[in-house]
Amino acid sequence: MNSLLDATGLSRRSVLVGTAATVFVGSRARAADYTWRLGLSQPVNSPNFIRLKEMTDRVRTETGGRLDISMHGGGVLGSDTKMLAMLQNGELEMYNAGNVLGPIVPVTEMPGLPFTFKSPAEVFKALDGDLGDYIRAELLAKGIYAFRWGGDNGFHHLTTSTKPIRTVDDLAGMTMRTPVQEMTVDFFQALGAVPKKFPLSQLYQVLKDKTCDAQTDPLFLIVLMRLYEVQTYLSLTNHWWSGFTFTANAAAWSKLPDDLKAVVERNVRISALAQRQDVEKATAEAIGILQAKGMIVNQCDVSGFKTPLGTFYAKWKGVYGTKAWSLLEAHVGKLT
Repeated sequence: MNSLLDATGLSRRSVLVGTAATVFVGSRARAADYTWRLGLSQPVNSPNFIRLKEMTDRVRTETGGRLDISMHGGGVLGSDTKMLAMLQNGELEMYNAGNVLGPIVPVTEMPGLPFTFKSPAEVFKALDGDLGDYIRAELLAKGIYAFRWGGDNGFHHLTTSTKPIRTVDDLAGMTMRTPVQEMTVDFFQALGAVPKKFPLSQLYQVLKDKTCDAQTDPLFLIVLMRLYEVQTYLSLTNHWWSGFTFTANAAAWSKLPDDLKAVVERNVRISALAQRQDVEKATAEAIGILQAKGMIVNQCDVSGFKTPLGTFYAKWKGVYGTKAWSLLEAHVGKLT
């Protein structure tokens, strides 16, 4: 865990200092014109929380206390599904969304299609640009304002408690914890696994209880969530990418004065770019950390994973639509 904290150059103490700070204007304390809450399920020692905490501190300072955004990490406000509902209902002003937006806006799942993007740089070229613009417009139509600059989660690999995954045949009948996205469920079903949907907040427990034998996540998150305590094998597959979409309730955002919006947008970008660097560094360190914790690491032959992709892509092209699909293929090439 220390290495992840070191990757950001921050300590737990520096993250939490100033959480309830009062901003002084001249010699008098000023009450905030806008008091918002920011919810996220990621732990308080994660790059997400740390960098967003920096963002909220800067916003409070640069607006002279007019906008005060309080942080609520580690799922203290409830599951991702609950926080997303709160965001839509106006009970929560800001939310850092992982792979949970698909049930509302299916096209948000597109960047995570298996074996499409090859690197985070490729992903963010699309998401910071035209593909991201399309996705953000679809979210806005559902009352969710998505900031242009999102965070990285990294490329996924498989961990198991029963046996290593060397080929696709090893997935047959294996219970697999997946996010709530139907696309991820569909993919693992096509490979012969038995997917079970659980929120991130329950991930450790369902693996500990053997409710699921296996799971899919990026390397640094396997470290951060201490999955080495409940999983034995790490099989390197690099099968898809996932990230974070930083959002606000669209109605609340529209009521914010333009000068405050500009401060928030600028600081969201600063924090997102720093978070991406944190994840890149933590990912590079992760395999060594996991091996030191006793995990057995193997390179998986993923050729069999790609066998059902023709039919799979055709199905999900129909779900996401031809416009979005053409934007995706402009970045990654023809998908067949």
